[in-house]
Amino acid sequence: LLKALMETSHPGNTAIILIHVDKRVGVASRKDDSSQDEENKNKFLYDDSPLKKYVDACLATPLCTRVDGSNSNENATILEVSSHFSPEWSKWSMNDPTLWAMDYLSHHPLLQRAQSRNMTSPKLSWDVFINLSGDTLPVISAQRIAQLFEPNQGPLGNTNFVTSSSCVTGLLPTSIYDFPNGWMKRVHYFQRHIPKKLSYVDLTTGEYLIDDEIDIYFGSQWMALTRDFVEFVVRSMDHPNGLGNVLKDSMVNTGVSMTDETFFATMLMNSPSFEHTLPVLNEVGALARFPTMYALRYERMDENTPNAWGEFRSVEPLYDIPPKFSKNTDGEAAAKPWGPYFLGVYDLGNIRDSGAIFIRKVSSTVDENLVNMLPVVRKSESPRNLDLPAWEWDELPDINWPSLGVKIKDPFVWRYYDEAKEQKENDYNNE
Repeated sequence: LLKALMETSHPGNTAIILIHVDKRVGVASRKDDSSQDEENKNKFLYDDSPLKKYVDACLATPLCTRVDGSNSNENATILEVSSHFSPEWSKWSMNDPTLWAMDYLSHHPLLQRAQSRNMTSPKLSWDVFINLSGDTLPVISAQRIAQLFEPNQGPLGNTNFVTSSSCVTGLLPTSIYDFPNGWMKRVHYFQRHIPKKLSYVDLTTGEYLIDDEIDIYFGSQWMALTRDFVEFVVRSMDHPNGLGNVLKDSMVNTGVSMTDETFFATMLMNSPSFEHTLPVLNEVGALARFPTMYALRYERMDENTPNAWGEFRSVEPLYDIPPKFSKNTDGEAAAKPWGPYFLGVYDLGNIRDSGAIFIRKVSSTVDENLVNMLPVVRKSESPRNLDLPAWEWDELPDINWPSLGVKIKDPFVWRYYDEAKEQKENDYNNE
């Protein structure tokens, strides 16, 4: 992911890349800690990783710098690696790395905006906050992503995206009331008496709102947010009675899960001052200002209602996880039954049709063909229609899952096969 972003960016676009490494892995250095503690064997995973080598190589060149501005190149990418949290799946802690990055960008003195007309803005600034998981890849180049999110002329500029392709209502967050009765997400929250009324300070008006009805919305943990909204979230977390703090306490105290999918979407949809930053859709559900885009991020999820036997069944075939994947990831298990599933070349048709900027989950261990193909670069004309402008997604082949499904078989070992067949025939004859 880092390589794809660094090597497809434009030299004039300054990016601030903050990498958070799970604290259970940590960023311990073998140079500083030579102990061989079996219980903490994972603490050197980052130090031994290709990512660490790439980061070090980048920081040794004029292309990258740390946020302290030690590099004289004004257009150098800001690159920082930290390890503060150990997020637990489905728990509130899943939000901690995201909030840390928001706080970092909002409070770091070198990244502050000008507070008055007489002050000049620092050279290190930013317009859009995009958080990505390590198993993500961009579909298009970092240079094009910067163009699309440009605040003044970019079709995605000044817009808050808090959903992925699995969101029921597409590019807009899904209200908990939009889920049918019996859906797991709706049932889980209502069983814990959420949504409910909250009392908090409206940081836009300064008014203290008592028993305000706060509707819950589902979106995605992975987002693209405007600077104004990010700073609003940070202020609401800094203030003891801000909506962010009060909503967090309510979610933690009631023990609801999936808060990484609901917290930011709920904050956005219950903040009237940011209503104008929601994606505006056309009649077919695509982004009105960029009508080839139906999702910011393409993921494959199966969040279906259970059948009569209480089973949740996948709709389409999916990539199985080979045993070597577990070996290469220090025992990481396969994807959850409901997703997100790993993607491969059979998903290219849906990725192409979605117009998504990012996709996940991807791994070279599962299908390196997809990893090698992305990101794609726009050509001069559209192969779909010569009268229309060309888009990068046109470069993706329209490959889909075979209609009858597909199952990958291990390579034959002919001697073993013949012996097994012979043994089977002998068993049959002896009956």
